[in-house]
Amino acid sequence: MKKFELIIKRVLQVIPMLLIVSILAFALSNLSSGDVAEITIRSEGLEVTEQNLAAVREELGLNAALPVQYLNWLTKAARFDFGVSFQTKKSVSEEIISRFPATLKLAITAMSISVLLAIPIALISARYKDSIIDHFFRILSTVGVTMPDFWLGLMLLYIFAVQLKMVPVISGSKWQNIFLPAFTLSVSHIAVYTRILRNNLLEINNLDYMRAARARGLSQNAALLRHGLKNAVLPCITLIGVDFGHLLAGQFACETIFSWNGIGKFAIDSIKLKDLPVIQGYIMIVAVTFIVVNLFLDILYLYIDPKIQLK
Repeated sequence: MKKFELIIKRVLQVIPMLLIVSILAFALSNLSSGDVAEITIRSEGLEVTEQNLAAVREELGLNAALPVQYLNWLTKAARFDFGVSFQTKKSVSEEIISRFPATLKLAITAMSISVLLAIPIALISARYKDSIIDHFFRILSTVGVTMPDFWLGLMLLYIFAVQLKMVPVISGSKWQNIFLPAFTLSVSHIAVYTRILRNNLLEINNLDYMRAARARGLSQNAALLRHGLKNAVLPCITLIGVDFGHLLAGQFACETIFSWNGIGKFAIDSIKLKDLPVIQGYIMIVAVTFIVVNLFLDILYLYIDPKIQLK
C-alpha cells in the first residue's frame, strides 16, 4: 500500500512539468517567425488576402487573448488533438503515432545492442584489469564516446551501401535494414555503459561479500557473474532508461541519414516547413514519453531495491 501511495504521489508531481512543457510548446506559435494564419493559407495553396487572413484567424481562434488561446489549445492537447498538419493535411496525432512504431523499433534494437555488448566487454575488461585487453577496450570506449553519430552513420552508409552494396542507400523502415542505424546509435551507449560497468565491477570486487564468495570456493569469473554483475548494473538502470527516452524521442541525424521514417525525421521535415501543429504535438508527445519512462524507472527501482524511497 505504501508503494502505491508513493507511485500516486510521483504521478501528481509530473503534472506541473507537463503544464510547463505545454506553455513552451504553445509559445512556439507566437514566438516563431511568420503569421500562423498566413502559413495555414499558403499550405492550402490559397492566395493570401486580408479576407482570407481574417477568416482563418477567426477559424483558428487567433483573435482571442493569448490566455484564452492557450486554454483552448490545452483542452484539445489533453485529448491528444494537436490539429491538422500543414504539409500532410492529416491529424497530427495520427501522423506521429503512425511513425512512432518505426522509432520504437529502432530504439529497442539500439538499446539491446548496447546492453548486450557492454556487459561482456565490461566483464572482460574488469576481469583482466590493466592488461592489453583492458587497455584496448578502454581506448575503444574513449573513441566511441567522442565519435559523432552523424559521422559514423555516414561512414557506415558509404562503406556498406555505396562501396559494398550490401544494403540499399535509401533503406526505409524495414527490419532487414535496421542493423546499421541501430548500431550507429548504440556505439556511444556501448562506450558509456562499458566504462561505468567496468568501474562498478572493480569497486564491487574489493567488497567483503565478494571476498567471502571467493573464500567459499567460487572462481573470480563466477563471483563476478553471480554476485558482482547484478549490483554493478543497478546504478546503470537510470542511465539506460534516460537514454532509451532519448531514443524514443527520435534521432534526427540518424533517421535522416538512413531514411528511417520515424518521428525524428518527421519533426525535422516539419521544422523546415514551419509546420507548427506538428512541432507542438511532437514536443508534447516527447515530453509525455520522457515522463512515462522516468516514472517507470522510479517504480522499477521500488521493486528492485525496496530500501529506495521516492522523494
